[in-house]
Amino acid sequence: MHDDLLSIGALARAGGPPVSALRFYDAAGVLRPAHVDPATGYRWYTSAQVHTARLIASLRQAGLPVVDLVAVLETPHAAADVLARHRRRLEEDLTAAHAHLDAAVDILAQPGRCWVAAEDLLGAIAAVRHAVGADAAWPGLAGVLLHLDGATLRLVACDRSRVAVATVPTRQPSGPQVRVVAPLAFLDRIASAALPHDGQVVLGAHRLEILGVHGQPLEAGFPDYQQLLRWGGSVSVTIASGELVASAEAADDIVVVRLDGGRVDLAPPGAGDAFAFSRTFLLDAVRAAAAEHVALALDERYALSVAPADRPDDIGLMMPIRLLH
Repeated sequence: MHDDLLSIGALARAGGPPVSALRFYDAAGVLRPAHVDPATGYRWYTSAQVHTARLIASLRQAGLPVVDLVAVLETPHAAADVLARHRRRLEEDLTAAHAHLDAAVDILAQPGRCWVAAEDLLGAIAAVRHAVGADAAWPGLAGVLLHLDGATLRLVACDRSRVAVATVPTRQPSGPQVRVVAPLAFLDRIASAALPHDGQVVLGAHRLEILGVHGQPLEAGFPDYQQLLRWGGSVSVTIASGELVASAEAADDIVVVRLDGGRVDLAPPGAGDAFAFSRTFLLDAVRAAAAEHVALALDERYALSVAPADRPDDIGLMMPIRLLH
């Protein structure tokens, strides 16, 4: 064996294709090793093959098909024509890609639209406003997410400790599914404005129009609220809202919520309790539900949800407070 032979790994490190590709090129007859050890099957290459390996790597990175690669290696006098044809294909593909990207930009720019009743929208704003956050690390939480999804418009607020979701029935929905974060000040302006009985909602990446009132969306991210709500294993109890409010108003600031035997018990934390909830958050969620009866549920994370008994998609979710003993 010659002293200048390179292993397949050394050839790859010298600027050639990766080892897996070199094995493929050997099997395809594109770049055969100078020597194969009959005992071990190891492939060995000469230093002169480094030039060919680098050429192959460059042409493959440029997307040259293997059949054209073989033509370049076997008929060097025709290489210029082969590469010119490939360059034209790449330019045609790039032109087509630009057209497709322009079409995608146009599609993304299309807003989602629907018609809503002003009463329904104002009720939804009131139902989530208490959960709007003010965390500088999450500027999107300072607004309310408007998620238009087919025939449903969802308003979502989150302050990292709780989530409030309210749904608004829609008519004549059109355009894509869209999520836009509306500034709280904009929604407050709507809540205090003289509004028509019903009107159009138009939501887009740079467009925010609700019942004739125009605003500018917040250019900020918002948590995946659907993932936060997607938990099972819940124990649920339905209770009269007035009864629950009276119990909560008489309770301590931090309460343990027990759902046992179809009953709701609010108790001060004891030595055996690991989790509790903010009484204020609980009252906010019950009052925001604006329903005669609410359903309370505890899931496997010990998160507590409150929903109107007749509107289970309108949810107030609050995370527990871990108690330290």
